[in-house]
Amino acid sequence: MENTLKSFALGKCSHFLTLILATLFSLVFTGTRPVSAEVSACSVHVSVPAPVEQALDTVLQNIISSELGGAPGAVLSVRGAAWHYAKSAGTSNPSNGAPMSCDTPFQIGSNTKMMTASVLLQLQEEGKLSIDDRLMEHLPELADQLPFGRVITLGHLAQHTSGVFSYTDNAPDGTPGLMEGAVNDPSAIRRQLSPEEMIEFVVAHGQPSFSPGKKGEWSYSNTGYTLLGLVIEKVEGLPLGKSLETRIFAPLGMERTFLWNGIPRPQFGLPRAYLAPPFDYETTDWNLSQGWAAGAVISNTNDMHTFIEALVEGRLFQRSETLSEMMTTTSTTHLALQGYGLGLANKGPNLWGHGGQTLGFESEVAAFTDTGMSIVGWGTSSSNALGFGAIIISEALRKSGVLVD
Repeated sequence: MENTLKSFALGKCSHFLTLILATLFSLVFTGTRPVSAEVSACSVHVSVPAPVEQALDTVLQNIISSELGGAPGAVLSVRGAAWHYAKSAGTSNPSNGAPMSCDTPFQIGSNTKMMTASVLLQLQEEGKLSIDDRLMEHLPELADQLPFGRVITLGHLAQHTSGVFSYTDNAPDGTPGLMEGAVNDPSAIRRQLSPEEMIEFVVAHGQPSFSPGKKGEWSYSNTGYTLLGLVIEKVEGLPLGKSLETRIFAPLGMERTFLWNGIPRPQFGLPRAYLAPPFDYETTDWNLSQGWAAGAVISNTNDMHTFIEALVEGRLFQRSETLSEMMTTTSTTHLALQGYGLGLANKGPNLWGHGGQTLGFESEVAAFTDTGMSIVGWGTSSSNALGFGAIIISEALRKSGVLVD
Protein backbone atom coordinates (compact mmCIF):
# COMPACT_ATOMS: atom_id res chain seq x y z
CA MET A 1 0.00 0.00 0.00
CA GLU A 2 1.62 3.22 -1.05
CA ASN A 3 1.60 6.39 1.03
CA THR A 4 -1.15 5.22 3.36
CA LEU A 5 0.59 6.95 6.25
CA LYS A 6 1.60 10.15 4.53
CA SER A 7 0.30 12.29 1.71
CA PHE A 8 2.17 13.92 -1.14
CA ALA A 9 -0.96 15.28 -2.82
CA LEU A 10 0.76 18.40 -4.07
CA GLY A 11 -0.06 20.67 -6.98
CA LYS A 12 0.95 20.11 -10.58
CA CYS A 13 2.84 23.39 -11.01
CA SER A 14 6.03 22.58 -12.94
CA HIS A 15 8.30 25.09 -11.20
CA PHE A 16 7.18 23.73 -7.83
CA LEU A 17 7.95 20.18 -8.95
CA THR A 18 11.40 21.25 -10.11
CA LEU A 19 12.06 22.85 -6.74
CA ILE A 20 10.98 19.74 -4.86
CA LEU A 21 13.12 17.44 -7.00
CA ALA A 22 16.13 19.69 -6.48
CA THR A 23 15.48 19.55 -2.73
CA LEU A 24 15.27 15.75 -2.79
CA PHE A 25 18.57 15.55 -4.64
CA SER A 26 20.17 17.90 -2.13
CA LEU A 27 18.89 15.92 0.86
CA VAL A 28 20.19 12.63 -0.47
CA PHE A 29 23.47 13.61 -2.04
CA THR A 30 24.65 16.78 -0.34
CA GLY A 31 22.51 17.14 2.76
CA THR A 32 22.77 15.72 6.25
CA ARG A 33 25.53 13.16 6.51
CA PRO A 34 23.87 9.74 6.79
CA VAL A 35 24.44 7.42 9.72
CA SER A 36 27.07 4.88 8.72
CA ALA A 37 25.73 1.32 8.54
CA GLU A 38 27.40 -1.99 7.82
CA VAL A 39 27.20 -2.60 4.07
CA SER A 40 27.62 -6.01 2.45
CA ALA A 41 27.84 -6.84 -1.23
CA CYS A 42 25.50 -9.57 -2.48
CA SER A 43 26.88 -12.60 -4.30
CA VAL A 44 25.40 -11.20 -7.55
CA HIS A 45 27.16 -7.84 -7.15
CA VAL A 46 29.45 -7.79 -10.18
CA SER A 47 31.26 -5.53 -12.67
CA VAL A 48 29.78 -2.29 -11.32
CA PRO A 49 31.47 0.84 -12.74
CA ALA A 50 33.16 2.78 -9.94
CA PRO A 51 31.07 5.97 -10.36
CA VAL A 52 27.85 3.91 -10.26
CA GLU A 53 28.95 2.06 -7.13
CA GLN A 54 29.85 5.27 -5.35
CA ALA A 55 26.55 6.97 -6.24
CA LEU A 56 24.39 3.99 -5.29
CA ASP A 57 26.32 3.45 -2.05
CA THR A 58 25.26 6.97 -1.11
CA VAL A 59 21.64 6.19 -1.93
CA LEU A 60 21.75 3.00 0.15
CA GLN A 61 23.21 4.83 3.15
CA ASN A 62 20.51 7.45 2.84
CA ILE A 63 17.78 4.80 2.86
CA ILE A 64 19.15 3.88 6.28
CA SER A 65 19.21 7.49 7.47
CA SER A 66 18.50 10.86 5.86
CA GLU A 67 16.16 13.81 6.13
CA LEU A 68 13.64 11.67 4.22
CA GLY A 69 13.46 9.09 7.02
CA GLY A 70 15.38 5.93 7.72
CA ALA A 71 15.31 2.19 8.37
CA PRO A 72 17.24 -0.28 10.53
CA GLY A 73 18.02 -2.31 7.41
CA ALA A 74 17.79 -1.97 3.66
CA VAL A 75 18.62 -3.64 0.36
CA LEU A 76 19.30 -1.87 -2.94
CA SER A 77 19.70 -3.69 -6.25
CA VAL A 78 20.09 -2.14 -9.72
CA ARG A 79 20.57 -4.61 -12.54
CA GLY A 80 22.15 -3.44 -15.77
CA ALA A 81 22.96 -5.32 -18.95
CA ALA A 82 26.65 -5.81 -18.11
CA TRP A 83 26.73 -5.10 -14.36
CA HIS A 84 24.68 -5.62 -11.22
CA TYR A 85 24.82 -3.41 -8.16
CA ALA A 86 23.44 -5.37 -5.20
CA LYS A 87 24.15 -4.52 -1.57
CA SER A 88 22.49 -4.72 1.83
CA ALA A 89 22.97 -2.36 4.75
CA GLY A 90 22.15 -2.27 8.44
CA THR A 91 20.53 -4.99 10.48
CA SER A 92 17.60 -7.37 10.13
CA ASN A 93 17.25 -7.50 13.92
CA PRO A 94 18.24 -4.45 15.99
CA SER A 95 18.17 -6.52 19.19
CA ASN A 96 21.12 -8.71 18.21
CA GLY A 97 22.63 -6.71 15.33
CA ALA A 98 22.26 -9.52 12.77
CA PRO A 99 23.30 -8.09 9.40
CA MET A 100 20.74 -7.66 6.66
CA SER A 101 21.01 -10.26 3.92
CA CYS A 102 20.54 -9.49 0.24
CA ASP A 103 18.07 -12.34 -0.26
CA THR A 104 15.95 -11.58 2.81
CA PRO A 105 12.22 -11.58 1.97
CA PHE A 106 10.18 -8.41 2.43
CA GLN A 107 6.61 -7.13 2.27
CA ILE A 108 6.23 -5.53 -1.16
CA GLY A 109 3.13 -3.51 -0.23
CA SER A 110 1.46 -1.75 -3.15
CA ASN A 111 3.81 -3.32 -5.66
CA THR A 112 1.16 -6.04 -5.34
CA LYS A 113 -1.12 -3.79 -7.41
CA MET A 114 0.99 -4.40 -10.51
CA MET A 115 0.31 -8.12 -10.06
CA THR A 116 -3.41 -7.74 -9.41
CA ALA A 117 -3.76 -5.50 -12.46
CA SER A 118 -1.74 -7.94 -14.60
CA VAL A 119 -4.11 -10.77 -13.76
CA LEU A 120 -7.07 -8.50 -14.56
CA LEU A 121 -5.61 -7.76 -18.00
CA GLN A 122 -4.83 -11.42 -18.64
CA LEU A 123 -8.49 -12.20 -17.97
CA GLN A 124 -9.44 -9.47 -20.42
CA GLU A 125 -7.22 -11.07 -23.08
CA GLU A 126 -9.05 -14.35 -22.46
CA GLY A 127 -12.43 -12.67 -22.95
CA LYS A 128 -13.53 -13.33 -19.37
CA LEU A 129 -14.02 -9.66 -18.54
CA SER A 130 -13.24 -6.18 -19.82
CA ILE A 131 -11.79 -3.24 -17.95
CA ASP A 132 -14.72 -1.32 -19.37
CA ASP A 133 -17.12 -3.59 -17.48
CA ARG A 134 -19.09 -1.87 -14.77
CA LEU A 135 -18.45 -3.17 -11.26
CA MET A 136 -22.13 -4.06 -10.96
CA GLU A 137 -21.75 -6.66 -13.73
CA HIS A 138 -19.47 -8.71 -11.46
CA LEU A 139 -20.31 -7.66 -7.89
CA PRO A 140 -23.87 -6.30 -8.03
CA GLU A 141 -24.58 -6.54 -4.29
CA LEU A 142 -21.44 -4.62 -3.34
CA ALA A 143 -21.84 -2.14 -6.18
CA ASP A 144 -25.35 -1.29 -5.01
CA GLN A 145 -23.98 -0.30 -1.60
CA LEU A 146 -21.41 2.16 -2.97
CA PRO A 147 -22.10 5.71 -4.12
CA PHE A 148 -21.79 5.69 -7.93
CA GLY A 149 -21.52 1.91 -7.69
CA ARG A 150 -23.58 1.45 -10.84
CA VAL A 151 -21.22 3.54 -13.01
CA ILE A 152 -17.79 2.58 -11.64
CA THR A 153 -15.81 0.47 -14.12
CA LEU A 154 -12.98 -1.98 -13.48
CA GLY A 155 -10.69 0.45 -15.30
CA HIS A 156 -11.66 3.26 -12.92
CA LEU A 157 -10.71 1.03 -9.98
CA ALA A 158 -7.39 -0.04 -11.53
CA GLN A 159 -6.38 3.54 -12.38
CA HIS A 160 -7.58 5.20 -9.14
CA THR A 161 -10.10 7.32 -11.01
CA SER A 162 -13.17 5.79 -9.32
CA GLY A 163 -13.26 8.24 -6.42
CA VAL A 164 -13.94 5.34 -4.02
CA PHE A 165 -12.77 6.13 -0.49
CA SER A 166 -9.70 4.15 0.65
CA TYR A 167 -10.41 1.99 3.71
CA THR A 168 -6.83 2.52 4.90
CA ASP A 169 -7.41 6.25 5.51
CA ASN A 170 -9.09 7.94 8.46
CA ALA A 171 -12.71 8.54 7.49
CA PRO A 172 -14.35 11.97 7.06
CA ASP A 173 -16.58 11.26 10.07
CA GLY A 174 -13.52 10.83 12.30
CA THR A 175 -13.48 7.03 12.37
CA PRO A 176 -9.89 5.73 12.31
CA GLY A 177 -8.97 4.00 9.06
CA LEU A 178 -8.32 0.29 9.05
CA MET A 179 -4.59 0.95 8.71
CA GLU A 180 -4.24 4.55 9.84
CA GLY A 181 -5.99 3.55 13.06
CA ALA A 182 -3.36 0.92 13.77
CA VAL A 183 -0.81 3.69 14.28
CA ASN A 184 -2.63 4.65 17.48
CA ASP A 185 -3.73 1.14 18.48
CA PRO A 186 -0.93 -1.46 18.53
CA SER A 187 -3.42 -4.31 18.96
CA ALA A 188 -5.01 -3.33 15.64
CA ILE A 189 -1.79 -4.20 13.83
CA ARG A 190 -2.55 -7.90 14.31
CA ARG A 191 -6.22 -7.67 13.34
CA GLN A 192 -7.44 -10.09 10.69
CA LEU A 193 -9.56 -8.36 8.02
CA SER A 194 -11.68 -9.81 5.26
CA PRO A 195 -12.22 -7.97 1.97
CA GLU A 196 -15.89 -7.68 2.88
CA GLU A 197 -15.03 -5.89 6.13
CA MET A 198 -12.94 -3.39 4.18
CA ILE A 199 -15.89 -2.62 1.91
CA GLU A 200 -18.27 -2.44 4.88
CA PHE A 201 -16.00 0.21 6.44
CA VAL A 202 -16.12 2.29 3.26
CA VAL A 203 -19.90 1.97 2.99
CA ALA A 204 -20.40 2.96 6.62
CA HIS A 205 -17.82 5.75 6.95
CA GLY A 206 -16.36 6.78 3.60
CA GLN A 207 -17.33 9.39 1.07
CA PRO A 208 -16.36 9.41 -2.61
CA SER A 209 -13.71 11.93 -3.59
CA PHE A 210 -15.38 12.61 -6.96
CA SER A 211 -17.65 10.95 -9.49
CA PRO A 212 -16.01 8.05 -11.37
CA GLY A 213 -13.89 9.10 -14.33
CA LYS A 214 -14.31 12.83 -13.69
CA LYS A 215 -11.81 14.65 -15.88
CA GLY A 216 -8.69 15.81 -14.07
CA GLU A 217 -9.46 13.87 -10.88
CA TRP A 218 -7.32 11.12 -9.34
CA SER A 219 -7.27 9.66 -5.83
CA TYR A 220 -5.27 6.65 -4.66
CA SER A 221 -7.63 4.02 -3.28
CA ASN A 222 -6.70 0.67 -1.80
CA THR A 223 -10.43 -0.11 -1.73
CA GLY A 224 -10.41 -0.14 -5.52
CA TYR A 225 -7.93 -3.00 -5.55
CA THR A 226 -9.87 -4.90 -2.89
CA LEU A 227 -12.86 -4.77 -5.26
CA LEU A 228 -10.68 -5.91 -8.18
CA GLY A 229 -9.43 -8.83 -6.09
CA LEU A 230 -13.01 -9.89 -5.42
CA VAL A 231 -13.83 -9.60 -9.14
CA ILE A 232 -10.85 -11.81 -10.02
CA GLU A 233 -11.86 -14.41 -7.44
CA LYS A 234 -15.41 -14.51 -8.80
CA VAL A 235 -14.32 -14.80 -12.43
CA GLU A 236 -11.61 -17.38 -11.71
CA GLY A 237 -13.44 -19.35 -9.02
CA LEU A 238 -10.14 -19.45 -7.14
CA PRO A 239 -8.55 -17.66 -4.17
CA LEU A 240 -6.63 -14.60 -5.35
CA GLY A 241 -3.33 -16.03 -4.14
CA LYS A 242 -3.81 -19.09 -6.34
CA SER A 243 -4.47 -16.93 -9.40
CA LEU A 244 -1.30 -14.95 -8.74
CA GLU A 245 0.67 -18.16 -8.30
CA THR A 246 -0.54 -19.92 -11.43
CA ARG A 247 -0.58 -16.86 -13.70
CA ILE A 248 2.54 -14.97 -12.57
CA PHE A 249 4.74 -16.53 -9.90
CA ALA A 250 5.06 -20.08 -11.25
CA PRO A 251 5.45 -19.15 -14.95
CA LEU A 252 8.21 -16.68 -14.09
CA GLY A 253 9.95 -19.00 -11.63
CA MET A 254 9.32 -16.66 -8.69
CA GLU A 255 9.77 -19.43 -6.11
CA ARG A 256 9.96 -17.15 -3.06
CA THR A 257 6.93 -14.98 -3.81
CA PHE A 258 3.41 -15.49 -2.47
CA LEU A 259 0.31 -13.67 -1.27
CA TRP A 260 -0.05 -13.99 2.49
CA ASN A 261 -3.32 -13.32 4.27
CA GLY A 262 -2.32 -13.22 7.92
CA ILE A 263 0.47 -12.43 10.38
CA PRO A 264 3.83 -13.51 8.91
CA ARG A 265 5.20 -16.76 10.29
CA PRO A 266 8.73 -16.85 11.76
CA GLN A 267 9.80 -19.44 9.18
CA PHE A 268 9.26 -16.88 6.42
CA GLY A 269 12.46 -15.18 7.58
CA LEU A 270 11.19 -11.61 7.36
CA PRO A 271 13.29 -9.01 9.17
CA ARG A 272 11.93 -7.06 12.12
CA ALA A 273 10.13 -3.94 10.94
CA TYR A 274 9.23 -0.54 12.39
CA LEU A 275 6.87 2.33 11.72
CA ALA A 276 9.43 5.15 11.53
CA PRO A 277 12.53 6.59 13.16
CA PRO A 278 13.52 6.39 16.02
CA PHE A 279 12.29 2.78 15.57
CA ASP A 280 10.56 2.54 18.94
CA TYR A 281 7.29 1.21 17.46
CA GLU A 282 7.69 -2.30 16.08
CA THR A 283 5.28 -3.47 13.37
CA THR A 284 6.76 -6.89 12.59
CA ASP A 285 3.41 -8.58 13.34
CA TRP A 286 1.35 -6.45 10.95
CA ASN A 287 -1.41 -8.65 9.56
CA LEU A 288 -1.11 -8.71 5.77
CA SER A 289 -4.82 -9.45 5.39
CA GLN A 290 -5.19 -5.69 5.82
CA GLY A 291 -3.51 -5.27 2.43
CA TRP A 292 -4.77 -8.29 0.46
CA ALA A 293 -5.15 -7.50 -3.28
CA ALA A 294 -3.78 -4.00 -2.70
CA GLY A 295 -0.62 -4.96 -0.84
CA ALA A 296 -0.14 -8.40 0.76
CA VAL A 297 2.55 -10.12 -1.33
CA ILE A 298 5.85 -11.22 0.22
CA SER A 299 8.83 -11.56 -2.13
CA ASN A 300 12.58 -11.04 -2.36
CA THR A 301 14.86 -8.87 -4.45
CA ASN A 302 15.68 -11.39 -7.17
CA ASP A 303 12.05 -12.37 -7.73
CA MET A 304 11.00 -8.73 -8.01
CA HIS A 305 13.67 -8.07 -10.64
CA THR A 306 12.28 -11.04 -12.54
CA PHE A 307 8.73 -9.73 -12.26
CA ILE A 308 9.26 -6.10 -13.25
CA GLU A 309 11.49 -6.98 -16.19
CA ALA A 310 8.93 -9.47 -17.49
CA LEU A 311 6.12 -6.98 -17.02
CA VAL A 312 7.65 -4.04 -18.88
CA GLU A 313 8.84 -6.34 -21.67
CA GLY A 314 5.26 -7.52 -22.15
CA ARG A 315 6.01 -11.18 -21.36
CA LEU A 316 3.00 -11.49 -19.06
CA PHE A 317 0.58 -10.83 -21.91
CA GLN A 318 -0.37 -12.46 -25.18
CA ARG A 319 -0.65 -9.18 -27.11
CA SER A 320 1.53 -6.07 -27.14
CA GLU A 321 -1.62 -3.94 -27.09
CA THR A 322 -2.33 -5.12 -23.55
CA LEU A 323 0.88 -3.64 -22.18
CA SER A 324 0.20 -0.43 -24.11
CA GLU A 325 -3.21 -0.25 -22.45
CA MET A 326 -1.63 -0.81 -19.04
CA MET A 327 0.80 2.03 -19.76
CA THR A 328 -1.85 4.51 -20.89
CA THR A 329 -1.67 6.98 -18.04
CA THR A 330 -3.70 9.66 -16.38
CA SER A 331 -2.19 12.58 -14.48
CA THR A 332 -1.94 12.26 -10.71
CA THR A 333 -1.49 14.42 -7.64
CA HIS A 334 1.40 12.26 -6.43
CA LEU A 335 4.77 14.00 -6.54
CA ALA A 336 6.74 10.86 -7.36
CA LEU A 337 4.56 9.85 -10.33
CA GLN A 338 4.53 11.33 -13.82
CA GLY A 339 1.40 9.36 -14.63
CA TYR A 340 -0.56 6.29 -13.54
CA GLY A 341 -1.82 3.57 -15.85
CA LEU A 342 -3.61 0.36 -14.87
CA GLY A 343 -1.67 -0.63 -11.77
CA LEU A 344 1.57 0.57 -13.38
CA ALA A 345 3.09 4.00 -12.83
CA ASN A 346 5.35 6.15 -14.99
CA LYS A 347 8.21 7.04 -12.66
CA GLY A 348 10.32 9.04 -15.13
CA PRO A 349 11.51 8.96 -18.74
CA ASN A 350 11.11 5.33 -19.92
CA LEU A 351 10.86 4.22 -16.27
CA TRP A 352 7.87 2.16 -15.13
CA GLY A 353 6.99 0.50 -11.87
CA HIS A 354 5.33 1.09 -8.53
CA GLY A 355 6.11 1.74 -4.92
CA GLY A 356 5.05 -0.11 -1.81
CA GLN A 357 4.43 0.90 1.79
CA THR A 358 3.14 -1.21 4.65
CA LEU A 359 3.26 -0.46 8.37
CA GLY A 360 6.85 -1.71 8.43
CA PHE A 361 8.33 -1.57 4.92
CA GLU A 362 8.91 0.95 2.15
CA SER A 363 9.95 -0.31 -1.28
CA GLU A 364 10.43 0.68 -4.90
CA VAL A 365 10.35 -1.59 -7.95
CA ALA A 366 10.85 -0.23 -11.47
CA ALA A 367 12.48 -0.89 -14.84
CA PHE A 368 13.64 1.18 -17.81
CA THR A 369 12.03 0.20 -21.10
CA ASP A 370 14.94 1.53 -23.18
CA THR A 371 18.05 0.31 -21.34
CA GLY A 372 16.71 -2.85 -19.67
CA MET A 373 17.97 -1.72 -16.26
CA SER A 374 15.74 -2.63 -13.34
CA ILE A 375 15.57 -1.34 -9.77
CA VAL A 376 14.53 -3.04 -6.53
CA GLY A 377 14.99 -1.33 -3.20
CA TRP A 378 13.43 -1.81 0.22
CA GLY A 379 13.90 -0.83 3.85
CA THR A 380 12.48 -1.99 7.16
CA SER A 381 10.37 1.03 8.06
CA SER A 382 7.33 2.70 6.57
CA SER A 383 9.16 6.01 6.27
CA ASN A 384 12.41 6.20 4.33
CA ALA A 385 13.91 7.65 1.16
CA LEU A 386 12.43 4.92 -1.03
CA GLY A 387 9.18 6.86 -1.02
CA PHE A 388 10.99 8.80 -3.76
CA GLY A 389 13.24 5.92 -4.76
CA ALA A 390 12.91 6.07 -8.54
CA ILE A 391 13.65 9.79 -8.62
CA ILE A 392 16.65 9.48 -6.33
CA ILE A 393 18.10 6.38 -7.98
CA SER A 394 17.59 7.76 -11.49
CA GLU A 395 19.44 10.92 -10.54
CA ALA A 396 22.29 8.85 -9.11
CA LEU A 397 22.52 6.88 -12.36
CA ARG A 398 22.52 10.09 -14.40
CA LYS A 399 25.30 11.62 -12.32
CA SER A 400 27.34 8.45 -12.68
CA GLY A 401 27.01 8.60 -16.47
CA VAL A 402 25.14 5.34 -17.18
CA LEU A 403 21.74 6.96 -17.74
CA VAL A 404 21.27 9.65 -20.36
CA ASP A 405 17.95 11.35 -21.04
